[in-house]
Amino acid sequence: MYDKSFNGKRKTDDKYYAVRWKAHDPSNELKFFNMINRAKNYNDYTAAATNLHTPGQNIVFACKNGDIAIRAQGEFPARWKGQGDFVMPGTDSSYMWQGMIPQDEVPFQYNPARGFVSSANQRPVDSTYPYYLGRNYPPYRGFIINRKLNAMNNITPQDMMAMQADNYNVFAEMARPIFLKNIKENKLDNSEIKYFDELKHWNLRNDADSKGATVFAITWDSFKQVVWSDEYAKAPKPIMMPFESTLLEGILKDSAYSFLDNIETSGVETLADDATDAFKKAVARLKDIEADGKLEWAKYKDTHVDHLTKLAPFSRKHLSIGGGDHIINAAKPDHGPSWRMVVQLSTPTEAYGVYPGGQSGNPGSKFYDDFIDNWVAGKYYKLWFMQDADRKDKEVKWTMKFNKGK
Repeated sequence: MYDKSFNGKRKTDDKYYAVRWKAHDPSNELKFFNMINRAKNYNDYTAAATNLHTPGQNIVFACKNGDIAIRAQGEFPARWKGQGDFVMPGTDSSYMWQGMIPQDEVPFQYNPARGFVSSANQRPVDSTYPYYLGRNYPPYRGFIINRKLNAMNNITPQDMMAMQADNYNVFAEMARPIFLKNIKENKLDNSEIKYFDELKHWNLRNDADSKGATVFAITWDSFKQVVWSDEYAKAPKPIMMPFESTLLEGILKDSAYSFLDNIETSGVETLADDATDAFKKAVARLKDIEADGKLEWAKYKDTHVDHLTKLAPFSRKHLSIGGGDHIINAAKPDHGPSWRMVVQLSTPTEAYGVYPGGQSGNPGSKFYDDFIDNWVAGKYYKLWFMQDADRKDKEVKWTMKFNKGK
């Protein structure tokens, strides 16, 4: 239950809000982990996966016999379109959950004809899927991952490492032409032309030293505000702007997109008007950013790995890493790809991994943050797959034994 006293305020009306959370229902996720750790084939994987109810997860499977699969696994309400997107009347039982999606109907792929499975949290089903899975599924990382995998042959672990650290911005590939075509260059002064040239000649990569990446990000942010701010100016707060895909897809489909017109003016604004206005406003911000020495993408984005206490001496600040929104290397200012791993199902199995931390939780240890620089650089460590013969290996520091039934 939730009411206004949650924020330390006195209740001033008779409205209360309730949220149902699937994690409150009984389930046995430990059984999933126990079974998946012993799985030997696709049938074992499927039998294990159905025990994972909360939270929903993408579970990927690969076997040395060549089988591959992916499941968007969880116990999900069988909702009608729009159910749960907004607050609904709790006094009407028709708004309650009526059942769950059967486990044999959750989204999955098994040995698809294209020869690979992938997920970057894009929508896992097409329009024929009979259940409603919500609205926000940013597609762009999925686009570039699938494009790259479709173009690759005889893939090596090194190929996958390079792909996981790739900084190509496929969202900008789709959006930048809107600006290049519609910004009125004859309306720009010399200082604005300088930034327009950065945008025009940018290689569409959000590399750490890229200035074009920052120019694009600020221009797109300004464009969103120009397009939406008039319609949303008087909307009740708090408010969430439409998804970026809504704006991009709307304009790509219709250059006379209705929201381009500013409803606060007597004229009718066009895409060229909005793009030019947005760019001029972006340049004002870009000048300040450059004056602060932060026009390069990594300096502007300013990725950091915080300690749980948020104390700076225990954290790593100002990391020189590219990537960001809509990019395979999804390194944002304060979160991103915290665990990278590549596995080759050869004989013996090879695996590589890295994470932004270290092997010690002691800030005074040299191992406290010794992985971060390699994580930034897109480098990996070879992981150790223990075999029976490794029981007495020097890397084994200590062992634990459990007596059954005690």
